Amino acid sequence: MKFFNKHMVILLVSLLAIGVWISLVPYAAATGQGKRPQKFHIKPQERGKPTLRRDGSGYKVKKGAEVATKVKKLRESSKDVAAAFKHAEDKKRTPKIDNAFAITGKLGSVKAQVLQGGPTLEKASFMQSSAVTGTDVELIFVPVLNDNMEWQGIVISNLYDSTGTTIVGQYVAESVLIMPDPNLYAWDEVYEAPVYNGVVLGAISQPGMFTNLDFGIPLSLQQVSNDVNRPNPNEAMQVVRAGYTQGGQALIREWANCTFGWCGGGGYTCVGTDLWSADVLNSSCFAAGCGNYAVGCVWGTIWR
Repeated sequence: MKFFNKHMVILLVSLLAIGVWISLVPYAAATGQGKRPQKFHIKPQERGKPTLRRDGSGYKVKKGAEVATKVKKLRESSKDVAAAFKHAEDKKRTPKIDNAFAITGKLGSVKAQVLQGGPTLEKASFMQSSAVTGTDVELIFVPVLNDNMEWQGIVISNLYDSTGTTIVGQYVAESVLIMPDPNLYAWDEVYEAPVYNGVVLGAISQPGMFTNLDFGIPLSLQQVSNDVNRPNPNEAMQVVRAGYTQGGQALIREWANCTFGWCGGGGYTCVGTDLWSADVLNSSCFAAGCGNYAVGCVWGTIWR
């Protein structure tokens, strides 16, 4: 009898343990999934192929010590670049200068609306309307965060004279770029905070863009709506709407839409990556059919 009772107790304890284990497994799995950041997805922005008023040529991608040295010098000489770096560093999000890269090239002659005195460009800023001349362009990307299908950092657009040494115009902004479609190498911008006169302004408010992201933090860790293209924002979007939004055009966004409007398409899935980097932009797949469009698109978007 004692032997029977002993085995019955062991059996009951075992069954109880199994029952507790079965009930806890789904809970543990659900808890684990709740803590795991969900990948941020967004509806791709509409693109087109705008008329290029100036062709691009001489597309090059630079990285390494050459670009890092350039960025450090710009930080010393440009109050806008210095302000962008300070703004990020004050948040303990240090820009990775050693990982910066640049796109460079030359602009061809103006195809239309040639002003007297030769080709002219106008800084497409809501704060400035003075015209400047220039032929050589440079886009420098200084990352703060570079994750799969997401890039956050400081973009510096320099316009040079025909000597390629004197800067005649500059636009600086904090930017957040994402790749909405994992099957197509095309990037959209969802956040742009321009820098003017040494001050980082409020983020530009346009359909499909956020106005108060926590710059430098992965989007998957922020309380943002996945659908920012809806005409009537839902409650999730109301939560992240900033009290102050900046008018004007998102120039880096326009450049990206122009660039990938021209060189987007199924053929560029051959890049086979989800990163925004010098190595990808310098690949034969991108550079051969896309690079000079990226240069030409600077005219009419960042500069006009």
